[in-house]
Amino acid sequence: MENLKQYLLENTTREIEAKEEEVRKSNEELEVLESRIKVENKMSTMKDIPEEIAEDVKYSAEALESMLIMEKDRNAELEKELKVLNYRKQVINKFEDGEL
Repeated sequence: MENLKQYLLENTTREIEAKEEEVRKSNEELEVLESRIKVENKMSTMKDIPEEIAEDVKYSAEALESMLIMEKDRNAELEKELKVLNYRKQVINKFEDGEL
């Protein structure tokens, strides 16, 4: 390969763009989960909630809480991976053409 630096930069840039999209989608999922939890919690406090669904609503809220925790962990990992990629790109740029 003639210019490995350029190849690595282009490849890393594509990885950064893909990771940024994953982070964006994860952020959206966090917002949706937080809103769904609010709805379930509000439903569980309603005085007119039918008895036959009260237990289901409670378990639904608990499941959503677990999903939220998992998505927060995933989001943190994605952010970390994105930082690594951005740092890698900075390091690649420090090399002179033909030095790699």
